[in-house]
Amino acid sequence: MKIKRLIVTVTIFLALALFPAACGTDTTDPARQQDAGTYEFSLSLHDPLTSNNGRFLQAWADEINAKTNGEVIITLYPSGALATAADVGEMVETGGVDIGWLFTSYYKGQFPLTDVTNIPMAGFGDAEITTQALWDLYEKYPQVRAEWEKYKLLNLYGNPGMLFASNVAPIDSPDDLKGLVIRTPAGPITDYVTQLGASPVVMAPPDLYEALQKNNINSYIFEPAGITNFKLQEVTKFMTDMPMYNGAFGLVMNWDKWNSLPTEYQKVFEETTQRAGSLKAAQDFEKAVEAAKKIIAAAGCKIVTVSDDNKAKFEKAAEKIISAWPSTVKVEGLDAKEFLDDAMAISQKYSK
Repeated sequence: MKIKRLIVTVTIFLALALFPAACGTDTTDPARQQDAGTYEFSLSLHDPLTSNNGRFLQAWADEINAKTNGEVIITLYPSGALATAADVGEMVETGGVDIGWLFTSYYKGQFPLTDVTNIPMAGFGDAEITTQALWDLYEKYPQVRAEWEKYKLLNLYGNPGMLFASNVAPIDSPDDLKGLVIRTPAGPITDYVTQLGASPVVMAPPDLYEALQKNNINSYIFEPAGITNFKLQEVTKFMTDMPMYNGAFGLVMNWDKWNSLPTEYQKVFEETTQRAGSLKAAQDFEKAVEAAKKIIAAAGCKIVTVSDDNKAKFEKAAEKIISAWPSTVKVEGLDAKEFLDDAMAISQKYSK
């Protein structure tokens, strides 16, 4: 009996000794249960690391690392090594990729309101103006925010104006598009070039060089830095220096990965992204344009300047696309015509 009593006493003593330690363990923050330096994230982009966008995102990743005392490590996977331009959105949503650089034009039907900036000749201006307009629309319309709710949205910004380029003949009037097989992103631009007699082919940037070499396409639409990023000046004879529209990019993060971060590190992410970070990205993108044009010209590509009369013809051809756009957008609780008018008015506000 004495031995049994002793065993019971020792058992109770050990239980009481361990109880305070168990109570003192904070299990409310899963991220805090990770060891220091274990917040490691992948970032997928379809541009090369040497591109202006690759360098910008690497600088941002380095800034995050520095501001978290080395505890957050973001590793870039460029040139679609981890996910293609068309797949990165789904990969981020499902957790196959932690952070993704997403071009909305590759996601037909997923971002109809964000893609309002894709309407040809609608006057959204340069990358910075487009970015301001995108954030105003995002903050004003819950329907725009709903397009991004699958992800934690970090950045949302426009690119510099998209230009026509060709390896068969200059494009300086709408008539020059007749008969061309032209690479375009998806969206209103495909309807625009089809209306003018071209055959659009939706194709990701890494596939363009070979497609031009093999004459699978003979023209394309891209912004100047994109041309040099993929060395397309080597297989391009003409570039038309007339912006047609501005595409939209999102830097998005998987929700589970976002929620794994402690609050102070989430704050670091938000301080370096959102509208301010997006404008910084847009400004960096825009700065790359003139340098890219010089590289393109130096490669022997002729830069085509469009006359005012021909520019007016391009704008006239776009009127049908602009007026038809609201009928293509079906979003509950939203008048698409009023949304388009508001978007264009916001753009004009920032153009002054």
